[in-house]
Amino acid sequence: MRAFEAGSEITLPVEDSGAGRGSRVLALVPAYNPRPAALAATLKSLLTQTSATDIALVDDGSVPPVEVPSFARERVSLIRLAKNGGITVALTAGVQFACDAGYEFICRLDVGDLSYPRRVERQLAFLDAHPDVDLVGSYARILDAGGRTLFHHGVDGGAAAVAAYLRKNAPFRHSTFFIRTSALARHGGYKCAFDGAEDYELLLRLAVRGRVDCLSETLVDYVEDPRGITETRRALQLRRRLAAQLTHLAPLSPAAYAGVLRTVVIMALPRRVARMATLRTWARQAAPGT
Repeated sequence: MRAFEAGSEITLPVEDSGAGRGSRVLALVPAYNPRPAALAATLKSLLTQTSATDIALVDDGSVPPVEVPSFARERVSLIRLAKNGGITVALTAGVQFACDAGYEFICRLDVGDLSYPRRVERQLAFLDAHPDVDLVGSYARILDAGGRTLFHHGVDGGAAAVAAYLRKNAPFRHSTFFIRTSALARHGGYKCAFDGAEDYELLLRLAVRGRVDCLSETLVDYVEDPRGITETRRALQLRRRLAAQLTHLAPLSPAAYAGVLRTVVIMALPRRVARMATLRTWARQAAPGT
């Protein structure tokens, strides 16, 4: 394990440093007061990848500080932030580390979520075969806290379908992101102004300036945590989603205005009603490959 200290103010490097480590891929896992069992499960899913993957665990000022499980210490770089700065600050610290260390790709995963064994292999092969794509996601199996499958989340149809769906919401989960580090250096990384919807804003920006795609296969298990950002900060997340849509609004696109209107309507709905609508919508979609 390699431990690094980092302050809360992070500046993203302009260019990739070019000096790699043991892998081309860095799995970036931010954590704030994580449950030890959930952290262990997430790290194990990354350690058993069929393609070589290094791991950076960003401790976002946890109290007490995060301890890397003994089984993972040889493979994990631990980045400690001096104080809790929020998800976007933690992600930016990890991106800076990846750029400085020369990783070609960043693979995202949140504590509690699990990557299937061939996840890195499949997404790495896709980006190698599609040099024009800056970021690729995948389907995720969405589970409740009890392990029950709720639905599969993702978008088929290639980059055009992903860009179209982005006008109204995220086409796939943040934990499925697989990103070229060079694209973040060119177009900028996560933005603190959109904290809570930082992943959605990044997708919108990369789709406008480059290409974003989604693999039509399930590569991640995403566990809905009642304590998570989506559940506890819904109002803030929706405001930031709306701000991202307006920032990247395509003025001649009716779909862009429809997406803005959709977000405004959802903001007015009680969380329970909006959640039921989401479950019904996605439950009608079959899992990829079925």
